[in-house]
Amino acid sequence: MVKARILNDLKFALKKIGVGEKDVSLERPANPAFGDYATSVALKLTKAFKKSPLQIAEEIKNYLPKDDFVEKVEVIKPGFINFWISPNYYISQLDNYTKGKFSYPDYQLGKNKKIMIEFAHPNTHKLFHIGHLRNISIGESLVRIFEVVGNKIIRSNYQGDIGLHIAKCLWYIKHKISEKELDKIRKKSLHERMLFLGKAYSQGQIAFDDENLKKKIIEVNGMVYKKQGDIIPLWKETVKWSFQYFDQIYKRLYSKFDRLYPESEFADRGIEICLWAEKAGILKRSKGALVFKGKPYGLDTRVFINSLGYPTYEGKELALAEKEFSEFGELDKCIHVVTPEQKSFFKVTFKVEELLDEKKYKNKQYHLAYEWVKLKEGKMSSRTGNVVEAEWLINQVRDKILAKFNCDKATAEIIAIAAVKYSFLKNSVFNQIAFDINESVSLEGNSGPYLLYTYVRTQSVLKKAYHRLDHGRGLDGISKFKKEEKELFRSLADFSEVVHEAAKNMAPNLIVNYLYDLAQKYNLFYQKHNILESEGKIKNLRLLLTKATGEMIKEGLYLLGIKTVNKM
Repeated sequence: MVKARILNDLKFALKKIGVGEKDVSLERPANPAFGDYATSVALKLTKAFKKSPLQIAEEIKNYLPKDDFVEKVEVIKPGFINFWISPNYYISQLDNYTKGKFSYPDYQLGKNKKIMIEFAHPNTHKLFHIGHLRNISIGESLVRIFEVVGNKIIRSNYQGDIGLHIAKCLWYIKHKISEKELDKIRKKSLHERMLFLGKAYSQGQIAFDDENLKKKIIEVNGMVYKKQGDIIPLWKETVKWSFQYFDQIYKRLYSKFDRLYPESEFADRGIEICLWAEKAGILKRSKGALVFKGKPYGLDTRVFINSLGYPTYEGKELALAEKEFSEFGELDKCIHVVTPEQKSFFKVTFKVEELLDEKKYKNKQYHLAYEWVKLKEGKMSSRTGNVVEAEWLINQVRDKILAKFNCDKATAEIIAIAAVKYSFLKNSVFNQIAFDINESVSLEGNSGPYLLYTYVRTQSVLKKAYHRLDHGRGLDGISKFKKEEKELFRSLADFSEVVHEAAKNMAPNLIVNYLYDLAQKYNLFYQKHNILESEGKIKNLRLLLTKATGEMIKEGLYLLGIKTVNKM
């Protein structure tokens, strides 16, 4: 990256004038007339040197090593140092861009370069909803971003397959649905079976208000925890339905997992670890339960084993952490993509785990607390229940696309996934989202279809050109660019740094912002200059810029977990 080279040159010059290690900022001036990069470092040294920033800037400039990729350096009032990049540098990068070869600065979170990202987290016996859709979109994008900046990623998914919500569902099926009715349900589609489970849970929830039935449902919950009793075959069967249903959704969203962790796997081991933590004085008895008293650590008090002797989510989390930090060797970091209401939960469980084994866990876990999502109209309901079902939403978007664009159903499916994921990822993970279906399929604004349309435009131009692209002498003698060409070159050169920053900040929205800006610049370039009617080296240059832009958009969308299409 030319930016990294300039930063190294600046650090060299600063040492020459007696400045040791110092963070140096290098920014893109908003107005290209002021160069490609600028630094204000001289303004920050006036007190130390007791000189004007202009004098300091001139001294720094005089010590800058000669760099073939820097065409010009100027000092501008009140003390900025501005750099103009040589056209030769930009042209030299085109070959890699057009071939889809991208180089990213490394960014790792530890010596092993190994990160587990735990995401998706649906509960069995429930529909995969719009919140899970945002979760899996964030998790999948982070996986891809961290991979390209030099990490080994383990994809994990903690799925709740035990708990009261399941006991309510199972009790209702067992006692209110005949075997004949259940056989009919077994023959229905997977989605219809999931709708049935959702209705069974709702009826079980109503029954739970009756004190007598409540006791029976709690008994069912105990059977599932202990994996004993005549309810277990039904539990296993319905859990299997859920896992098959989730697997279909993961494939539809281009996600996969190295390890699916069912919650039921950790109940017994969770109790064992909690009892060991009690002996170690980490957990204490309180009213028949085993709790962590967090006040001395500035944390909440939370229950790890309840008064009935069952492990809570906290208790099972200890067993999950043990497994996650042993199955794949030593991890540098485990990133949990979970909504913010679990902040207290994670702060406490992280602290207990650290007290259990400081070497294994300290500073190695992170809760990425992404925010909630709802429909813009404010309705959190659909024909399927009291939440917005993920597949219902995707299907709605796909139907809008089929009505709006002249494309087949397979293409509409890809565009729909792009529209939905992009709408989630263009926002910071820490911002709440009001999802707007019409906005998501727009070609006018910052949307997935707009990016895909721009990509399709680049491919259409290349297809119509009937021109062999020449990366060598076909660019000789070009020493100046038109304004729109220069803007494109500048944007293309920024991509690898943007990806690095996205990894550093766990912020896929930085890539979205970049791609939207790049698409806008390309479309302006396309409008201002007739690419296909250009001649000679200028036509070659513009076609290379077109191909590079297309490859950059394709790569950026891949990092967002989005596929491209060839026509719209």
